[in-house]
Amino acid sequence: QRNARTNLVHEVVAFARERLAELKRERLLVGFDDLIGELADALEGPRGDALATELQQQYSVALVDEFQDTDPRQWRIFERLFAREDGDEGAHRALFLIGDPKQAIYRFRGGDVATYIIARQQAQGCHRLERNFRSRPLALRATAALFGLGGAGAFDQPDIEFEPVTGGGVGVG
Repeated sequence: QRNARTNLVHEVVAFARERLAELKRERLLVGFDDLIGELADALEGPRGDALATELQQQYSVALVDEFQDTDPRQWRIFERLFAREDGDEGAHRALFLIGDPKQAIYRFRGGDVATYIIARQQAQGCHRLERNFRSRPLALRATAALFGLGGAGAFDQPDIEFEPVTGGGVGVG
């Protein structure tokens, strides 16, 4: 009985995806995820090199905020267009990634900690913010004390450690 229910759920999900795609085609609607999928497919398709060259001529710099919410498909797009030189002599491209790997645990937002770690390992440099302007100093100290109890590896994730910060702002320390 459990397998029958599980199979039914999978069938309903598959039907809903197909029906949504059909409705979007009929109504000429395109969602954010559709744009990402179509661009990823086009870059990997037979005219992908020409498309990449065209986009690189239009855009030489990209800044991705909240990078921890980037999935592998999105990373392949940014990596292809901005992170690789692909032998272009004189081509100057830059890719800036801003994110907090500790927030990549939120899978419901598309977070993918493995993608974040791969991108960080490929980066030419990594800069950290040392001051937090959003939180009260007491909250920052309490958070540091809590994670300090866990010691190294408090997040149980290689390549991610807790980094304490100080409070920002005038007269705040």
